[in-house]
Amino acid sequence: MKRQVLQGLVIMLICFLIGGSYIIYAIGEATNQLERAVILHQAHDSIRTLQMGIEKNQRKLMLKTGPPKSDPVLLQTDIAAIKKMIMSCFHCEYSKEALRQLDLLSELKSDYLNRFNQLQTLSPGDEYQELAAAVFKEGAGFSLAVDSFLKSASQEFPSRSRALYRDITRVKHLIIFLVIVGPIAILFLTAYFLKRFTGSVDVLVEASNLLEKGDLDYRIKADLKYEFKHLSDSFNSMCDALKLQRDELQSARTLYQALFESAGEGVFILDLAEEREGMIISANAAAAAMHGYQPEELPGMNITDFSCDDECFERLQCALAGHWLEYIVERKKKNGDHFLAEVNVGLLDLTEKKYALVVSRDITQKKKEEAELQRANQMVLVGEMAAGLAHEIKNPLAGIKVTLEVLADELDLNDEDQDLFVRVINETNRVEKLLKGLLNYARPPQLHYEKFDLNKLLDNSIQNVSITGKNSSAEGIEFVRDFAVHLPQLEADTAQLQQVILNILLNAIEAMPEGGKVYVSTCTRDEQSVEIAIKDSGKGIPEGLLATIFQPFVTTKSKGSGLGLAISKRIIEEHGGTIEVDVPSSAGTRFTIILPCKRHRREVLS
Repeated sequence: MKRQVLQGLVIMLICFLIGGSYIIYAIGEATNQLERAVILHQAHDSIRTLQMGIEKNQRKLMLKTGPPKSDPVLLQTDIAAIKKMIMSCFHCEYSKEALRQLDLLSELKSDYLNRFNQLQTLSPGDEYQELAAAVFKEGAGFSLAVDSFLKSASQEFPSRSRALYRDITRVKHLIIFLVIVGPIAILFLTAYFLKRFTGSVDVLVEASNLLEKGDLDYRIKADLKYEFKHLSDSFNSMCDALKLQRDELQSARTLYQALFESAGEGVFILDLAEEREGMIISANAAAAAMHGYQPEELPGMNITDFSCDDECFERLQCALAGHWLEYIVERKKKNGDHFLAEVNVGLLDLTEKKYALVVSRDITQKKKEEAELQRANQMVLVGEMAAGLAHEIKNPLAGIKVTLEVLADELDLNDEDQDLFVRVINETNRVEKLLKGLLNYARPPQLHYEKFDLNKLLDNSIQNVSITGKNSSAEGIEFVRDFAVHLPQLEADTAQLQQVILNILLNAIEAMPEGGKVYVSTCTRDEQSVEIAIKDSGKGIPEGLLATIFQPFVTTKSKGSGLGLAISKRIIEEHGGTIEVDVPSSAGTRFTIILPCKRHRREVLS
C-alpha cells in the first residue's frame, strides 16, 4: 500500500511539474508576444509621429508666412533607431519590404530635412518660392511613403494580434483546466486511496470490535491487499493464540474450580486491604457447610464473624508478612454452636493485590476419636492387666472354694455357721463367675462363621428363655414375634450371637419381675445387612446410664457384674455390626442390632 501511495504521489508530482512547466512556458511565450507587440506599436507610433511632423511642416509651407522652422518631431524621430529596435526584436518577423521601406524613409527624411534647412536660410523671393514648392512636393512624397509603410505594417498587425490572442487564450484555458482538473484529479486519486485504505481499516476495526466482545472464533476472510493483508494474517494468528490461551486458562480455571469446590476442607480467600481486612472474597462449599451457611452467604462476610478469639487480625498480619501459620482455634456456626478447627493461613500474592488463603478443618470428630482411641488403649491395658490378675486369682480361688466345700461337709456346724459357709461359697462362685466374664471380655474367643437362619436362631433363644422364666419367679412373660419373611441367611458365629440374644432377653425378663411383654422383630435394612430389635415393657434404663451402659462394670442390677452388655457389644463389633439402646416414649428398653449378611472383612483378612 505504501508503494502504491508513493507511486500515486510521484505521478501527481510529475503531472504538476509538466503542467507548471508548460504554464510557465506559455506565460513566457505570451509575454514575449506582448513585448514584440509593444515594440512594434512603439515603432509604428514613432512613424505616425514622424508623419504628423511632416504634415505640420507642410501646413506651415502652405501658409507662406516666411521661412518656417522645422518641427521638433522631425528632428527627434530617428528612423534608423526605429529600424534597429525592430531588428533587435526576436521573432518580430518584419518583412524585407517593410525594412527596405524603412531605409527609404530614412533617406527621404534626410533629404527632406536638408532641403527644409536650406529653405530656412533663404529670404522670401523667387528662389525661396521655388525651393518651398520643391520642399512641399518632396514632403508630400515623404508623407505618402510614410503612409504606405504604415498601411503595409497595419496589414500584418491583425494576424499578429490574432495569433497573440490565440496564444494568450490557450494559456488561459490551460490554467483554467489545470486549476479545475488538477484538484478533481487529486480528489479522485485521494478518494481512490481512501477507499482502498478505509475499506481495509473498516474490516480491521470490525474484527477488533468483535475481538473486544470476546468472539475469539472470528477470522478475517476478506481478501485484503498489501500491508493490510499482513495485518489481517497477524490478527488471525493473534486470535488463534488468544483462543488457545483462553482454552488453557479456562481448563486451568475449571480444574481450579473443581479442586476448590470439591475440597473436603474449608477454604477461604480473604482480602488483606487495610479497609477490607478479613473480608471473605470466596469460599468453597465445604467451608459453608462447616459453618452452617449456604455458599452464596459467605462472600462479603468477615472471618471474625466465625472466630471466637481476638487474635484473628494479628494472624492475618503475620500472613501478610509472608509467614505460614498453623494453629487450632474455636469456631462458631451460624446457629451458635462451637467447634474446634485446625487452621492453616498463608499469603496468596497476586502481584497487584494480596489475599490470605485460609484452610480450615473441623477436628471435633478427630479429637473425639483420639479420646476414644486413648480410652480404648487404656481399656486394652486394663483388660490385659485384669486378664492377668484374673488368671492369677482363678487358681487360688478354686482352692479356697474346694476347701470351703470340704469343710462345710466335714465339720459339724450349727445352722447359723452352716449358712455362713454357704454364703461364703456362693460369694466365691460369684467371684469366679466375675473372673470368667472378665476373661471373656479381655480375650474374646475366635469366631467360627457358618450360614444359618436368623429367625430360627431367635425362635430357639426365645424358647430357651421361656423355659428359664417358668422355673424362676418371673412368670407371666409374653414374647411377641415379628419376623420378616424371606430374610437372607446370615454368616456369623451362632454360639456367640446366641449368647448376645440370651443376655438381652434375660435382662428384659429381670427388668419385668411382675411380668410383661418382650417384642422381638427382624427386618432387612438393605441388601448387605439385617436388623434385630428387642424391646421390653419394663421400667427401662435411667437416662444417665444410657451413654455408659455398654462400658464394663456398669449395671442397674444389685448383683450384676456389668460385663454382659460389654461382652455383647464386643461380640457384635467383632462381627462388623452395631448395637444401640434407647428408651422409647412408651417406656421399657429397646436394643437394636444391625449385622452384615456376609462374613466381616476384618475376619476374612485375618
